[in-house]
Amino acid sequence: MEIDKKNVIVIDDHSIVRQGIYLLLKKHFPEISIFEASTLNEGRTIIKRENINFIILDINFPEGNSLNFVENLSLEYDGDIKILMFSALDEGIYAFKFIKAGASGFLSKLSEPEDIIKAFSKFFESGKYMSENLKEKLLDNIIRKNNITPIELLSLRELEIARLLAAGLSNNEIASKLYIHKSTVSTYKTRIFEKLGITNIPALLNFFSLN
Repeated sequence: MEIDKKNVIVIDDHSIVRQGIYLLLKKHFPEISIFEASTLNEGRTIIKRENINFIILDINFPEGNSLNFVENLSLEYDGDIKILMFSALDEGIYAFKFIKAGASGFLSKLSEPEDIIKAFSKFFESGKYMSENLKEKLLDNIIRKNNITPIELLSLRELEIARLLAAGLSNNEIASKLYIHKSTVSTYKTRIFEKLGITNIPALLNFFSLN
């Protein structure tokens, strides 16, 4: 099938998975440039070096969960890099967390080969992918939570940073504690204030005292 030239990286700590995806992509998407990484750190290095615009990413790595990796990339590249989670874990449990963090979709490793090919094609063409089952679950989730409180709008990392801000830590201190850039903390702070409808730290303190 014909698609535009794209740089894709497969980040998975299992070599057999990387090799399988590589062969599948080479066969069905010959114009794509494919890179591989076995760790999140290696993946980040390649992403910066090779101008990657699509990531196929596992969830669990020996070095830790990839949720923060997704969230930080989403902030750093402002959505210019599309991330497809590719995992054998239950999409009903994990997909929403990663989509909320900035991923563009979720694909089960247990899918049939033809379904995986179709999913990759849609992902490369539109920058996103969700199974029909996941779409239904997402809709159900929205319907059930149509009266959610503002605090529930915060991601896990946003909530973590909000609590540190409320505890009196500075942006520099939070950056050092969480091993992220000071500018990333500032971005999170802006998002937190926007989601909670506040403009300063005293209001944040008051918000936590009431929730």
